[in-house]
Amino acid sequence: MGYEVELKAHVKDVISLKSLLDRTEGIEGPICELKDDIYYCLDQGEALFRLRKESFGPSFSNLKGKLVFTRKQKSLTDGIEVNRETEFTSDDNQFPSAHEFFLGLGYQIYIRKTKRGYSYTLAFDDVLPPLHIELVEVLGLGWFLEMEFILEQEEKVPLARTFLLDMLTRFGLDSQSIESRYYMHLLKSQTTG
Repeated sequence: MGYEVELKAHVKDVISLKSLLDRTEGIEGPICELKDDIYYCLDQGEALFRLRKESFGPSFSNLKGKLVFTRKQKSLTDGIEVNRETEFTSDDNQFPSAHEFFLGLGYQIYIRKTKRGYSYTLAFDDVLPPLHIELVEVLGLGWFLEMEFILEQEEKVPLARTFLLDMLTRFGLDSQSIESRYYMHLLKSQTTG
């Protein structure tokens, strides 16, 4: 179990940002990615956990993946998420069976989400782990820059938060572009009007 420290920001000029990411010194990538998520709840309540089929590869026509089961304890401060995660994985061909299993236990679909885009990794020092960066289109919501650290020690969270804000500026975005709401709530608000 680790601590996920994540920032996401709206992107208006996708082509320029992708070009900047591709030219960033020390960055690895891009890797093409496709993530299909189902969030589950009970009795129309809040989402309890997520089932994700995630696929990666050198092109969108050549993707391989896995199935990821995730439960998060979430917190949000100034648009930056700090989540404690519990995860495990399975083969992606288990997606239909896992979905049917959860429905059979009485869970309901809270919301579905699809993200498609590019994944990068940036290592910069020994204090923090590599920074995971994604430039993704969230179906129905538009393009976003996502940056996250997965930390083992909670005491590194403030340093990670500061670094994320610095990187946002480095990539030409300002604090006004930060989206402080969770994707699932943005998507849910579209379905409930």
